[in-house]
Amino acid sequence: MVWLIVAVVVGSGIYLVWRRHRYPGGWAFAFSRAYESERLGLDAARGSAREVVRRAARAESAALAGVTSADAAFEAHLHRLEQRLAGLRRPGSGARLGSLGELVLFERVVMVNSAVGSRSVELAGLDVRFEAGQQVHSIYLTDATGRVHRAKFSLQAPADSDQEYFDEVTVGDFAVLIQNAVADENVAVARRPRQIKKTEKELGEAREDTRARDAARDRLRETRQRNRHDPQRKSAESELETAQRAWEGLTGRVPPR
Repeated sequence: MVWLIVAVVVGSGIYLVWRRHRYPGGWAFAFSRAYESERLGLDAARGSAREVVRRAARAESAALAGVTSADAAFEAHLHRLEQRLAGLRRPGSGARLGSLGELVLFERVVMVNSAVGSRSVELAGLDVRFEAGQQVHSIYLTDATGRVHRAKFSLQAPADSDQEYFDEVTVGDFAVLIQNAVADENVAVARRPRQIKKTEKELGEAREDTRARDAARDRLRETRQRNRHDPQRKSAESELETAQRAWEGLTGRVPPR
């Protein structure tokens, strides 16, 4: 109860101070019904002025959001093109397509993990040959420089053996998988210069095409100019000033806006 009484007293005090500030000049002018019409007139003028200001702020905020959105879309478009161009210039290994024994196949390279180390062999221009044997099956990889690597795959053995074994069909199928990946990469390599040139052109055009950004900025500039010269705003400001002067003439005090 004590806290409730304190809260009521504090709240009432704050309300009285706010009321006296809002309607300066004395207790009667702030609270008496004799001046209710004057207070209502002042409040109406204040409300009109605030509404015009809020409406202008909303319009400007929307126009500013349009600028932000246009800038973000412009930068995102450039980023996509830059990423595409970087991917064409430095395509990397690509997605992993499969592995068998010491070979790991990717879209653009085949990794050879032998006893002497690992190396990456580009698929473009790679010659792939499968050879079945009595003890081992082999996949021969001849790169564009003429260097040859032979991947060996031991034949199928009993299931309880610890050694890894491969049957002819499995090794042959993997050789075909490499050959098909080579064919795809050869086509991609042949197309890549044209794709790079096309993407470079698109990127250049995108950097110069600022129409959407310029239009958004024009809308923001026009909105701000329209707000500054809005006849309703001027009228509302004039009415508020008239109401303030009337209150000052009545009380000798200038009320806040």
